[in-house]
Amino acid sequence: MSAVLRIELLLFSLLFFVYIIRSVNKNIFLLKNAIRWLFISASLVLCAIFPKLPEWLGKKLGFETTSNFLLIAAIFVLLFIEIKNSALLSKQQNQLKLLIQELSMLKDKKEKK
Repeated sequence: MSAVLRIELLLFSLLFFVYIIRSVNKNIFLLKNAIRWLFISASLVLCAIFPKLPEWLGKKLGFETTSNFLLIAAIFVLLFIEIKNSALLSKQQNQLKLLIQELSMLKDKKEKK
């Protein structure tokens, strides 16, 4: 990895880290939801500082090139995040449905009195 690319990756990952921290401070993100993004940002910083790390890991896992390894790793991370978000959305939809039903029952009970 060239020095320019390493510097760009380091700057991008640090800016990403700062953005996530500021979003948590402004209550845009909950901290528990931002932790995964902070972890991804820290991983990017490590890859920028130690470019041999993803290369070594990719070779150990049998990938021909580091870019193939990083692409597959990114796909799996984003797939995992999407599955977690879908599960959370389903849970919230069920909770919303229950709240609507309870509210309807309370309104009906109040109207009958």
